[in-house]
Amino acid sequence: MSFSEVGTAFVGHYYNTFDTNRAGLMALYRDNSLMTFEGAQIQGKQKIMEKLAGLTFQRVKHETQTIDCQPSITGGIIVMVSGMLKTDDDPPHRFSQVFHLVQEGSSFWVSNDVFRLNYG
Repeated sequence: MSFSEVGTAFVGHYYNTFDTNRAGLMALYRDNSLMTFEGAQIQGKQKIMEKLAGLTFQRVKHETQTIDCQPSITGGIIVMVSGMLKTDDDPPHRFSQVFHLVQEGSSFWVSNDVFRLNYG
């Protein structure tokens, strides 16, 4: 698979898991993973999962609109996503998210994750 195919497949898996079984995302992070969520930095898979589990909505649906992938110099993949986020009965919000995926054997894990809602 090309880096673009891997990145696109990762995005589909990530958001499907996020929307249906957030706890299942733990396997994608490691103890040295770093997330920036709306400006707050969180390190380690346990703390990242605590943050994601603590989000207050009950229902969530991500609709991706763009996915851009690039190979990183270290052999990983940078993935930039933009789309719409629908939670509970709230109006949809635009979001963007960047992942740095690192290869481990035949799979990839999230080294860096930056999430932002886009206002305006």
